[in-house]
Amino acid sequence: MPKRLRFIVYSVLLGLSVYMYTLSGQRPVETQPQSSSTESQQTIRVDPLRHTASLGIDRADLTRFFERSPFELRFDFVPLADGRSRVIGRSEDGRTTLELIGPPEGVTSAHLMTALPEDSPLVRLRNLNAVSLLVEIALADWADAPDWVGTNIDRAFGGNSVSTQTGGKTVTMSRTPQTETLVVTIAGPPL
Repeated sequence: MPKRLRFIVYSVLLGLSVYMYTLSGQRPVETQPQSSSTESQQTIRVDPLRHTASLGIDRADLTRFFERSPFELRFDFVPLADGRSRVIGRSEDGRTTLELIGPPEGVTSAHLMTALPEDSPLVRLRNLNAVSLLVEIALADWADAPDWVGTNIDRAFGGNSVSTQTGGKTVTMSRTPQTETLVVTIAGPPL
């Protein structure tokens, strides 16, 4: 399947899964108090100037998307040895891990480690959607994010690390050697 067609199919499926979840009426687990407005609970709050090194995204907003179907990550608070705040989300099947570093009000970096198994198309599709969703949310002000992911995901999975910068943020995709694991790292601007 051509890369562009594959990307379009993945994007449509991701959109459908988010739409179906919205229709299901399930309510996400709240990790911090939210305003009473349902509009603020359904949008990502992006303020790139709030923290110099921040991605400009509240941790609760980001985890809320990945706690939902089809990803269903379960997050645990696991602080780093240097005292920085960190949460780690893991899928039940162990094929996806999302690490978010930084304070609740402003994630400074996100690391997604996800398996792209050839023998399990549904897991592969789910995890490709996780990659696309993370990049699009963390780099919401970058209109070319979906094209960049679609163009570079095969190159990265083929063993060639790819990286770009936009708005002071850096996104990198690479494959863990001799595995089927793709690693996506998004870091905020340096302090």
